[in-house]
Amino acid sequence: MTTRIPAVLAEALDGEARPQSPFPWAKQPWHDQMHDLPDVLALLDGLPERVSRESTLDTVSAELGTGKVLSAFIAVMVWGWGTTAGMGALRTRWILTQTKSKSGGTVFEPVDYSVADRLEAGAKSVRADGALEAFRLMNNEGRILHLRSSYFTKWLYFTSALGGTEDPNAAPIFDDRIVGWLEDRAGVPLEKNRTDSYGEYLDLLAGWGEPYGRTRAQVETEIFRLATGRG
Repeated sequence: MTTRIPAVLAEALDGEARPQSPFPWAKQPWHDQMHDLPDVLALLDGLPERVSRESTLDTVSAELGTGKVLSAFIAVMVWGWGTTAGMGALRTRWILTQTKSKSGGTVFEPVDYSVADRLEAGAKSVRADGALEAFRLMNNEGRILHLRSSYFTKWLYFTSALGGTEDPNAAPIFDDRIVGWLEDRAGVPLEKNRTDSYGEYLDLLAGWGEPYGRTRAQVETEIFRLATGRG
């Protein structure tokens, strides 16, 4: 894909790479929805009051290192939902229970532990096969009900950034805000739930980053920062 890079993004990539500034999150809604998961409750109690990409990556790596897939996933969701904790915790509960009802009552439905198996399969795929194939897996036969690309690419990012937040092998996040920014500011229409669109996106990030010596993850971070204010 050969598309002119927006000037505001070119300016950001031409400067020094900046870490994300930590932002606050609300613990109680997550506690309420994760009440029956002791490992997750322990994780929530141990998270810093302000989270960032760096702190979340450290947490995910530590949790996966001890086999706590769901705890690692919740750390990603806390970061991903940011300050909208009430809605984020509820929707994450929908994912964990695989509910069909999509209501507040899911807090009392049991967790479906096959979700952890499919999350782990996605993490193994992104490390072994790369971003595109892992996206294909989680978008198709490995699909998890209520977990679409806006959030499963966050999971793939944090489980593939083994060399740090700027890892060249990290799977870039591909969510609503990024897709909207690309269409509005670069005239690039992509569909966030299509694997071929994700492939185009990977090529776009690589092409835009190359002149500045930036990885795809670094380009995505700058787009995310421009689109959301919290790169």
